[in-house]
Parts: sequence; structure tokens; C-alpha cells
Amino acid sequence: MEFDGKIENSETTLPVPEAKRKRQKGVTTVEYAVMLVLIAIAVMIANPNISSSVVGVFSDISSRLAG
Repeated sequence: MEFDGKIENSETTLPVPEAKRKRQKGVTTVEYAVMLVLIAIAVMIANPNISSSVVGVFSDISSRLAG
């Protein structure tokens, strides 16, 4: 029998708890938000003319989230 690189054994596979899956999804959302902010900062540095409009968009989003 040849080893094909796959190890399959249903007895050793542990189910991932639902709470952990939700935490991982939340972390992914945070990671996307951080990437978006970093991209916006890079764009503002590359082109200072649009930095005021980007700041305005983030201010609008922030005020809407605050209530």
C-alpha cells in the first residue's frame, strides 16, 4: 500500500466547536477591516489630493456606527 499523503481516520478527527468557528469568522472580519485601513493609508500617502475625501468617508462611517 502506497502513502498518498493523506491521513484519514474518523476516530482522530475532532469537531470544531461552533463558538470557535464564530470567533474565527469575527477575526476574519477584523483582518479585512485592518487591510482596508492600510490600503486607504497607502492611497492617501501616494495621492494627498484625495486624502481629505477618504478621511471624510471614514468620519461618516464612524459617526454612523456611533449612533
